[in-house]
Amino acid sequence: MNMDQVVEEFEWFADWANGVTPLYERLARQTARENSLLEIAAEAPSSQPAPNLLFGAVHALLLAGVDHPLVEFYPTCTDDAVDPTTRDPFPAFREFCLSHEDRIREIVGSRRVQTNEVGRSAVLFPAFKSAVDRGAATPIALVEIGTSAGLNLYWDRFRYEYEGYAACGDPESPVTIETTVRGDGVPPRWDRPPEIARRVGIDVNPLDVTDPADARWLRALVIPDQAQRFERLDDAIELVADDPPQLVAGDALEVLPDVLSEIPDRFDVFVFSTLVLYQLDDHEIETLRDLLIKQSQRRTVHWFSNDPSREETPPTYRYVSFADGQRTRRLAKYKAHGEWIRWLADSST
Repeated sequence: MNMDQVVEEFEWFADWANGVTPLYERLARQTARENSLLEIAAEAPSSQPAPNLLFGAVHALLLAGVDHPLVEFYPTCTDDAVDPTTRDPFPAFREFCLSHEDRIREIVGSRRVQTNEVGRSAVLFPAFKSAVDRGAATPIALVEIGTSAGLNLYWDRFRYEYEGYAACGDPESPVTIETTVRGDGVPPRWDRPPEIARRVGIDVNPLDVTDPADARWLRALVIPDQAQRFERLDDAIELVADDPPQLVAGDALEVLPDVLSEIPDRFDVFVFSTLVLYQLDDHEIETLRDLLIKQSQRRTVHWFSNDPSREETPPTYRYVSFADGQRTRRLAKYKAHGEWIRWLADSST
């Protein structure tokens, strides 16, 4: 990766982290001025964000038990972490990176940023209900594009606490997703989630939660001073590890036809993603749309994703039905980690 690009990415990350994560804000700000660390981060593929990979690599080694004073700054690794606003974490971070340079370079060069944020199921839970309310048949088959480890394929097995609205989902679930409902829209809720006939995830490089190294990498991608997200991810990993989904490695545009052909026609298929389509260009999105239209000629296909026509933050989640032509409905806006949703569910076509 070009060094100027790496510097720019760390400066951008530091600005983003300000007010979000004191630890990473300080590390990113000073790494942007430290050539020895920038050279390590430059091992990142050009398609991947270098700061996330460098910080993830360091976090992964600490989670694996590497002993170093840097542990003192990571709440995920110690019960009494040092506040990075009262003591500078960068000297320890720099020394750790240089002491473990070869291992960090290998991780940065070989891993991908594949955060599997289960908080996004806060929008999936009512989204699927809205489709069934409008006539989708159950049981249903789920196919997730850009699935990472497939944790969001289990949205029906989580418990949800929608602040100011309702608690719903599986009351016995070890995974609780807390979110706030904004605005006047009322998201639909399941009295009883539907039967899921198939759970299939597609990813260029899927992660296996039953593999300790893959599970640790998922944990390492979570910001260490966001304890609630880390604990929720841990709970989701344990839940899914007991009944792993089918994961298919490959480009979705290439493998999706075969995946769909293996699902019996009697099941409605829901192809969905969250923060994925921004990685596709307009031609690739049109190719995906055409592929789903073709598939809908032999079976009912529903498509859920962020709206690829809107470059916005927070994103808009939408639903496309291919029955009787293509109909698109905007369902909700939501914060990327599921902190809040605003239910829209309009009827635009």
